[in-house]
Amino acid sequence: MIRSARAQDLPAIIAIAASTTMFMSDELDHFRDLLASLFHQQETLPNEAGLIVALNGPGDEADIVGAAFFMLEPMAQGIMNLLFIGVAPEARKRGFGRALLDSFGEAVQEHSVRLAIIETAGDKLYEPAWRLYEAAGFRQEACIRDYYDDGLDKLIFSQRFAR
Repeated sequence: MIRSARAQDLPAIIAIAASTTMFMSDELDHFRDLLASLFHQQETLPNEAGLIVALNGPGDEADIVGAAFFMLEPMAQGIMNLLFIGVAPEARKRGFGRALLDSFGEAVQEHSVRLAIIETAGDKLYEPAWRLYEAAGFRQEACIRDYYDDGLDKLIFSQRFAR
């Protein structure tokens, strides 16, 4: 089951983010602060952002096993960027990543977005994610060499949508 995240879900979301090993500790702190600031004094996110969670069963008592965070690009027309998608290690290869990606696609259509992008690291560790993106209709558009660090490229995947 996929649902919108709530402020009280943030510790579980940050734990999932940490489990992906995608973040250095200061980056994880920044991610936590960013999400907390978006929820500042409100229960839901502003309209230009989305944070969804995957639950391992029905009902709100089920454990959060995945999350995705996306935002409309403020300096471009009709572009939504999937900034984070992650699934807890024990829940991988069970369809949660695809369900999150499909829900991202639904948000894209609800916002009349013309182009969705996903930015990810070019490390071979992320090949399963690249295959997931490609299976969902995304294609690799660009590679920025040494973006995240020396030897660690940024890959950009995109998919066009009809408005």
